[in-house]
Amino acid sequence: MSQLIYQFKQAWAGLSKKPGFVSTVVITMGTTLGALLCIVTLAYLLLLKPLPYPEQDNLYKVEHAIGDKSGETNAKAFTYPGLIHLYKNQDVFKQAALVHYGEDVLTSLPNQPTVNTGYITPEWFNLLDTSMVLGRRFELTEALETNNPVAILSYKVWSEEYASDPNILSKKIDFSGISYNVVGVTSKNFVEPQIARTGRLTGVWFPWDYNLDSRMKDRWSNISGALNFVGKLKDGITAIQAEQIITPLVNDTWKEKVSGIAFFAGWNINMELHSFQTVILGDSENTVYLLLAGVFGLVIIACANIANLFMSRTAEQQRQLAIFAALGAKKSHLFKAIFAETSLLMFLSVGLSLIISSFGFYVLQQNLSEILPRVSELSINGITFGVAVFFALVFALLFAGLSRKMINYRALNSLLQSSGKGTGIQVSKRIRQMLIVSQVAIATVLVFANISLFKEAVETITEPTGFSVQNMSELSLSVSAPQMPPMEEVIPVMTELRKKLTELPQVKSVSIAGSPLRGYGLWALTSVKDNVNFTPRSKGVDNIYFDMIGQDLIEGDLFTEADIKDRNRVMIVNDVFAKRLNPEGSALGMQISPGGPENFTIIGVVKGIKMPGSTEIPIRVYTPSNLGSTVMTLNLVENQTISREQVVSVLQQVSGLYAVFGLEDLVQSQKRMLFTQYTTATTTVVLAIITLFLAGVGLYGILSYGTQMRRFELGTRMAIGAKKKHLVGMIIKDNASVIVLGVLLSLVILLGLYISYSTELAAYLGLQLLPMFIFTVLSIAALSLFACYWPLRQYVNHPAIHSLRGSD
Repeated sequence: MSQLIYQFKQAWAGLSKKPGFVSTVVITMGTTLGALLCIVTLAYLLLLKPLPYPEQDNLYKVEHAIGDKSGETNAKAFTYPGLIHLYKNQDVFKQAALVHYGEDVLTSLPNQPTVNTGYITPEWFNLLDTSMVLGRRFELTEALETNNPVAILSYKVWSEEYASDPNILSKKIDFSGISYNVVGVTSKNFVEPQIARTGRLTGVWFPWDYNLDSRMKDRWSNISGALNFVGKLKDGITAIQAEQIITPLVNDTWKEKVSGIAFFAGWNINMELHSFQTVILGDSENTVYLLLAGVFGLVIIACANIANLFMSRTAEQQRQLAIFAALGAKKSHLFKAIFAETSLLMFLSVGLSLIISSFGFYVLQQNLSEILPRVSELSINGITFGVAVFFALVFALLFAGLSRKMINYRALNSLLQSSGKGTGIQVSKRIRQMLIVSQVAIATVLVFANISLFKEAVETITEPTGFSVQNMSELSLSVSAPQMPPMEEVIPVMTELRKKLTELPQVKSVSIAGSPLRGYGLWALTSVKDNVNFTPRSKGVDNIYFDMIGQDLIEGDLFTEADIKDRNRVMIVNDVFAKRLNPEGSALGMQISPGGPENFTIIGVVKGIKMPGSTEIPIRVYTPSNLGSTVMTLNLVENQTISREQVVSVLQQVSGLYAVFGLEDLVQSQKRMLFTQYTTATTTVVLAIITLFLAGVGLYGILSYGTQMRRFELGTRMAIGAKKKHLVGMIIKDNASVIVLGVLLSLVILLGLYISYSTELAAYLGLQLLPMFIFTVLSIAALSLFACYWPLRQYVNHPAIHSLRGSD
């Protein structure tokens, strides 16, 4: 032990004299290892770590897949009565819960925040074994059809909105005109399963009876994506068996209830079970593998660079090592001395890497919580620390081993006898060439991959959508009452509100329509001409909507004020739907049946719009909006904004029955829809720059060392008349073949990846990426030329005598 302590003391004493070397190694390895730890911890969380729920392998989400008469799945959403029928009559789950997700305004607080809400049956918290920091879970007194107005707050809402009030259980909270008694607060460590949408966290939980879809209790033909069924399978029953049992239970009843609706003739319900693991993680596995590939590429480049630094360090220590050898040190003793240095540096790097990985966790949680599942659970844990120690030991042994291989033990004695003249330790030409080839190949693959992803992300961001949301905001209102007032009372209030909003100096106009970015419903329609059924996306709009957002009219007319006022049975369709309705001619004048007594007549065709980040334009229809709509789009004067407080002030002048549910800048909404693309573009640029930087440092170090080994040759050539350009050309020529070999190796790697994952990569690789690859090769070539020239200039820019004397 004393010998080991002595070696570490000696290693520290030696390293303290080389602060530049120490800082370079620690920063390079600490940063790289930090990125590695961050991604490895994420990979463990998503690929290996069980979900934090009891019997997680038996937890399933049930999907209600509706298929039309052609057998194609039309939608995956429950009907309200079908969901209740399944809940009351199923016999395959030992515990089952209903979950409805929504949003509402907390009107009992002065700032009236909009929070995510969840409506559940009591089994939900029991399935998850949810712990409470205050109060209790829901009980049988809050079960289905009990109508008990109680609520449970999330830890976040309790701490942020109520300042962790210890007396919260004695207070009430108001939503939609109903006062709820607070009976519990979930604990801080409760991890909500995100089965509806990644990143969505519920702020307040209510008993099931208070969900808004409960008004559809008898509507077997209506579906809602907010309805969810989850359960824990009984022992001995598989997911396939459960599907086979509950499908006829739901399907037979549904077909009986809709038998009088001709539209649903030949349609069927198929029940599908998906494990919590599958629902929550989605396709994140592919993302994790891509992240791992990228970070391991950076690790390899960093290791090559640090290996070169250690080789140079070993060359500098040749006289000290020669003294050790002369005093009887064996090869193993020399290895231990070098290992002491590499260990110290690697464990210093571990400290830095843990700090960087913690920062990485924070960045992921703040920016990618809606893209990557379970990121809220990221933290430094035993896996993180264990991986850090493992890689530190591996790298310490690796760098010590490489340095040890450089040592010619026999040459050390002759070096001491010759008073240190010449070079006793050298990195062989073959090793230097291998390092150059690996640097160039890895850098080329990583830079090409990042540039390709960057190109795809930018193309998606800049792709025309067919509409504009500049200077627009969407305003949505909620009713502070248990029931919506009659429409004859709502219309004059909304009309007066729109008038007062238009009078604001920053508002140009107000459309009785929601944002073009969302708010589309699914509508079952039939073409009267040929009795073909369609389920297009639908939206109610007014007479100024299309002009406001810049959506082009192709043929026919837009709605008039009379169409909106009288709710005329007219319809505007997009060109995609028009082609489906009448491939050979015009869709104008065609009759569309919604299943009621009155048909709609198509009066106009508009250009189809594409949602940001989408690849297809779905079929869409537009009908005259309701004058009592509580959702509207504000068109603002250029460079002007409107605040929530201003809207609240105007609203209170008109009516106290309504609250501002949301006020959202549509440009920001559009950017959020493209968040993945913006993140990809930013990340790939950063990774490409880091890769080029690391490759540049590595190539410079290797070529600088090689040039240093040839300084006497360079001095001799200059002494006999060699020109500067000849020497530069000679060095470039000597290294060109190795650089080309690295590029060829990168091609082999890319081809291997394409062959191995042709299905997954087919959409990303093609001839259109050839310019990207050429640009990548030219970038690496320019970097290599710089790395060849820059270390050479210290010799060719001085008289030959400097190189012959070994002076700089």
